[in-house]
Amino acid sequence: MHTGAKALLVLAGLTAGCSHHAQPRLAASWPVRQSPAVTRSAPPGGSVWQLRAGLNVAALLCKGRGRVSVVGDYARMLSHHRGLLAAAYSAEQARYGGGFDRHETRLYNRFSNQRDPVRFCRIAAGVARQAVSMNSPALAQRASRLVSALG
Repeated sequence: MHTGAKALLVLAGLTAGCSHHAQPRLAASWPVRQSPAVTRSAPPGGSVWQLRAGLNVAALLCKGRGRVSVVGDYARMLSHHRGLLAAAYSAEQARYGGGFDRHETRLYNRFSNQRDPVRFCRIAAGVARQAVSMNSPALAQRASRLVSALG
């Protein structure tokens, strides 16, 4: 199997698990957006979900060729912030409705098209370490800044 196909299978497996659990809801304080475009300024739940997506891409992209691995800290972040990530997933689904898949594609493409993958991996490793070291309320508050650091 080609490396790209393997990466897609891993990605599908990582994102598929999100829909099988009861999802807590975030307060709907942001208006529903009609356009599924990815923006740099997302509502709090959106920033958390964008951070998870960026680190998911990094976990897949940052292997070999002098790239710093993100896999371990990404896996710990998924476990440590399970409730927060479930709430963010639910909020994103509610926000984008039928456009959720298109939104996710744009989000993943945004992070996967890196001009300097080695630099991206180094930054992503630091961001993942920070995310694991925070409690969930702190991560929710700082997610937007961490997403900005990813690029």
